[in-house]
Amino acid sequence: MEGLRLDRNAASGRRAVSEFPGRVPLAHSLAADWDFQFKREDLTRVWPEYPGGPEGIFLKRGREIEGLEWSSSFPFVSLKTAPDHDATRLYYGKSFIYPLFAAPFVRVFGTNGFLVLHAILMTVCFACAYAFLAARSTPLAAAVFALAFLFASVAPVYMAYLTPDFFNLALVCIAFFFWAYKEVVTESPAAHLGKWRRTWAMGVRSDLVAAAVLGIATFSKPTHALLMAPMLTLFAARRQWVRGLGAGAVFALVTVGLFGWNLAISGEWNYQGGEERSTFYSADLDGPGPRLGGFPFLTPEATFDTTGLPRETNRVPVEVLINRDAVGAVFRSNLVYFFFGRYAGFVPYFFPGVVAIALFLARARQRPLWQWLVLAGGLGSAIFFILYMPFTYSGGGGPVGNRYFLGVYPVFLFLTPPLARIRSGLLSLAVGGLFTAQLVLNPFFASVRTGEQAKRGIFRLLPVELTLLNDLPVNLNPSRSKQPLGGVPPIAAYFIDDNAYPREGDKFWVRGESRAEIMLRAPIDQTTAPGAPVRSLRVARLDVEIETGAVPDRVTVKTGAETQTIEIPAHDRRTINIAMPSGLPYKAFPELPTNYVYLVSIESESGFIPLFTGGGRDARFLGAFVRLVPQYE
Repeated sequence: MEGLRLDRNAASGRRAVSEFPGRVPLAHSLAADWDFQFKREDLTRVWPEYPGGPEGIFLKRGREIEGLEWSSSFPFVSLKTAPDHDATRLYYGKSFIYPLFAAPFVRVFGTNGFLVLHAILMTVCFACAYAFLAARSTPLAAAVFALAFLFASVAPVYMAYLTPDFFNLALVCIAFFFWAYKEVVTESPAAHLGKWRRTWAMGVRSDLVAAAVLGIATFSKPTHALLMAPMLTLFAARRQWVRGLGAGAVFALVTVGLFGWNLAISGEWNYQGGEERSTFYSADLDGPGPRLGGFPFLTPEATFDTTGLPRETNRVPVEVLINRDAVGAVFRSNLVYFFFGRYAGFVPYFFPGVVAIALFLARARQRPLWQWLVLAGGLGSAIFFILYMPFTYSGGGGPVGNRYFLGVYPVFLFLTPPLARIRSGLLSLAVGGLFTAQLVLNPFFASVRTGEQAKRGIFRLLPVELTLLNDLPVNLNPSRSKQPLGGVPPIAAYFIDDNAYPREGDKFWVRGESRAEIMLRAPIDQTTAPGAPVRSLRVARLDVEIETGAVPDRVTVKTGAETQTIEIPAHDRRTINIAMPSGLPYKAFPELPTNYVYLVSIESESGFIPLFTGGGRDARFLGAFVRLVPQYE
């Protein structure tokens, strides 16, 4: 495992997902020092395992609470705070609940304690899934479908991540089990209940447990508050007002209590925002060299002020969410991408959930109200994600699948109707395995080399999520992303597979007998007068200059608006002019202008190896040498 962590660090480069060490020093701090502060010893403690430092860690300064003051907006009262009198005191800028649960295991097993925790949580999730299904299904059918639901999805990959995503999945699975188990048991009078299940999984107590666990999940990731709605709606529909108030009160008490704990620790309830919060890296993400210091306390010169990039989330970016593009073209595209996307789609990465939905809808009229509410909660969360985070709904840092939605995935298990045979589970294993077997069988590699699975096979049939431009795995490789090509100003290219060799000037080789896919991001017009509105450029047409080498070639270019195929003799050159689609508007941050994004594929049907055809040392298998020149409008 030690070698694994070194490989992760070496392979990460500019990798944003490597923020996972941010939880590691906090868990070690809780295990060893019993505090929530970031100190020099926290840095030195993790340095042997992560040479270069805890890449992407979020830290913040605290505040001192002075009292309450009236506010003009809801809830019309706010905390009056002042800067911490100790300016060198720093706190972790993420939720502490996941490291808190991991701390006992970290104390015993070191950093590998996170993996021990994940293994225990997976065991508990399987037990919950099996118990729920077995209440109305044959034992074998329940076991097979429970196994498929958890292991024929992307979930096991996140057991290798030291992030709270799998922790959130487990919390939601446990919470929905405690709420829904009694619903299915009442449909099966023959179900045998032991004393433990009668005490904790039936009646009012189970609702309170479910509400408390969902409260923890909400503190870990606030969007999980939406998953409380099915439970409260069912209580209202059944006029069980006392039970509903009790569950709601427990949920609120746990959620508010944990945020209050965060307030007591740092003087701010919002661990992701506040007055001063930054993220820290060992190297400059946008430059070739290291940033001064890298991390606070690393050197006498390295302080919170001289290192780090401000990263505060204090408000909802309304400008991004309600602009015409976001609720129009972007939302329509995201509906397709969310379910069928190559990198984060529900179908390829959570296929057993698709089977559960299909089984539910096959006899929809026979399904009880509570399951309809579960379906509404799951799909409603999906719609919320693509509306609230239209350009980053899968999670930052080039994740495998949709890590933000991973915590919602378990709710679809509870749509599953009674199973008399194992064929539904086998179907989930077979089809889900087509997508995820390569990930699940080697989760540590998949967690390091994210996006490798999408470069070949069945994934190539799925659409590329253009709305997730900056969050796709290609951004983890600086030599493959934001590469300037032709045009004035140059258009930026993202080479999302291995079928195009690194750029040579403003040209690149397409691999022989291969199809290369390239995302193009149109720039902003930089010639506008100072103070004038920024003009976003669109690509109306694309000039594609193609050169061949030692063999003739047949090259096909597709843009989404037009397809052209051209035959080119050996050692010759041709240029085609091809129409481009309107482009997908991309505006991830309010302060940035809108860019337009396109996807182009270039396929070479033949190839040659210069080493064998013309001498020299170039052993690459080359197809066509390409230059792309956009015509802007």
